[in-house]
Amino acid sequence: MDALRGGSRQMRKILMVINFFPPAGGGGVYRPLSFVKYLSRLSWQVTVVTPRAGEFWISDAGLEREIPSSVRVVRTASLSGLRLLGAVRGGRADGRSRRSSRAFAALRRFGEFFLIPDTYAGWVPFAARAASDLCRREHFDVIYSTSPPDSSHLVARGVSRDFGIPWVADFRDPWINLYLRGAPTPIHRALHERLERSVSRADLVLVTTAAHERLLADKYPWCRIERIPNGFDEEDFGRDAGSQDPAARPAAGPFTVTHCGMLTLGRSAGPFLEGLAALKRRSPAAAADIRVVFIGARESANEEWVRRLGLEGAVVFEDNLPHRECIARERRSHALLLIKHDDERYRGLVPGKLFEYIGARRPILAVVPDGEAADLVKDLRRGETARIGDPEGIAVALETMYARHRAGTLESSYSLDELPQYSRRAEAARLSELLARLIGGTCGEKTSGT
Repeated sequence: MDALRGGSRQMRKILMVINFFPPAGGGGVYRPLSFVKYLSRLSWQVTVVTPRAGEFWISDAGLEREIPSSVRVVRTASLSGLRLLGAVRGGRADGRSRRSSRAFAALRRFGEFFLIPDTYAGWVPFAARAASDLCRREHFDVIYSTSPPDSSHLVARGVSRDFGIPWVADFRDPWINLYLRGAPTPIHRALHERLERSVSRADLVLVTTAAHERLLADKYPWCRIERIPNGFDEEDFGRDAGSQDPAARPAAGPFTVTHCGMLTLGRSAGPFLEGLAALKRRSPAAAADIRVVFIGARESANEEWVRRLGLEGAVVFEDNLPHRECIARERRSHALLLIKHDDERYRGLVPGKLFEYIGARRPILAVVPDGEAADLVKDLRRGETARIGDPEGIAVALETMYARHRAGTLESSYSLDELPQYSRRAEAARLSELLARLIGGTCGEKTSGT
């Protein structure tokens, strides 16, 4: 606790370039927001450069209360591609929770072809100007950028070079249009490769998974990499703030399985729903006593799956809720559903949502491909796993959890310990140590070149 109070130690100044920041909502907000919150308690004077509200299609105004009053937030204009969603029916960035799968897919294909490195590229000149103006007026010890979107790193790269400020590039996911989606042409791929190479020469590169660490180490031997996994904020669960009851219990009634988070073109509810339909065929009585709730933003195709499989009575979709309400719903659920992309390219990713579920201390049903996320659920004995594309396997895992619920042994069948090593507080403390070593000159010379 003393480390978080900061005491009388000299304040160090960090400039943080963050595109997804409150009032934006969604999974990409929580890691940088937690770093902002806890670094400000660790003798860091924090300044954030971020777009004005409306940059992202999901919003959660309640998250603004998480920003400490000591943090300076500089909001800029932007001409990013997703601002154009306001002109696309069903895709307005106004907090709506459902957008047209067809319209968004078309817009994304357009953006990938004409906007490099991503559809947020139109924010770069505004953010670079704001960050540069700040650096002309005052000294910063370090600059931090986080992606996605990858364009945020281009802002920090330029400011670091222009003002000689040590730079930390935090990859929450690998470079999107190289590893998670295909570049539209070889020329586009070459441009993305060149940009990623330039970012690999940051003074410090942070990653969240072992798979991404291996990829960058093999590709860029000079890259200095540290792994800080995603985590959960214990204050969300009332460990310190008292805002939630850490002893919250599921309500009586049907066996409730909850999925909180975004369902996208690549991360669809379809594979799980096929498993639920398989369970309905093999055990109608069990399926009749199971209620599945999807909370959050989604593509319209997900509801089409429900209608096609005849699951209207068992599956409910709800719109975005404030993050704290999502946490409360997770704590009151019997089990929590994790879904990953059905794509080989995503095998090495571990969704940040998994760590929030760990913080909620409820059993997890992970419908994921073999890989790091599945291994984590198994190694921690946190729940059941089933492969995407295996409806019978999903049905068996769901039926197993339901049977344990009926027998009163659901919670005792799994290890639901708190696991403080995955807390955002601990991870921010580690980041603070890395930053302090970096600006102390213990990192060696920065490799030149692009």
